[in-house]
Amino acid sequence: MARKGSSQGKVTISVDEYSSNPTQAFTHYNINQSRFQPPHVHMVEPIPYDAPKPAGHTRFVCVSDTHSRTDGIQMPYGDVLLHTGDFTELGLPSEVKKFNDWLGEDLCNTGQNRQCKVQVCKKKTV
Repeated sequence: MARKGSSQGKVTISVDEYSSNPTQAFTHYNINQSRFQPPHVHMVEPIPYDAPKPAGHTRFVCVSDTHSRTDGIQMPYGDVLLHTGDFTELGLPSEVKKFNDWLGEDLCNTGQNRQCKVQVCKKKTV
């Protein structure tokens, strides 16, 4: 996806021409650049997890591959928790229930739950 600024401070995002073919995208960007980094991707410096969130911003916390090992995970504060898969070890119903219970907890110990939690299912986790 390409990001384009506008005079009103809004951002237009367009779909990358290779988005429907990840292999072609990797080949194209890997050959045309010294490392795999599409030209519209800008590297940013990470900010400390406890830095104050600027007004009007949304903070995402992204995790994956927890494999039923959520006990003791300390999560930074965020408005949206995005878990991108492999949340069970074997796909057992008890693991799915445990993961669901974990999502219902106050994962940041902030006294309030996140407003939004998203689980992206991959074929092998459904």
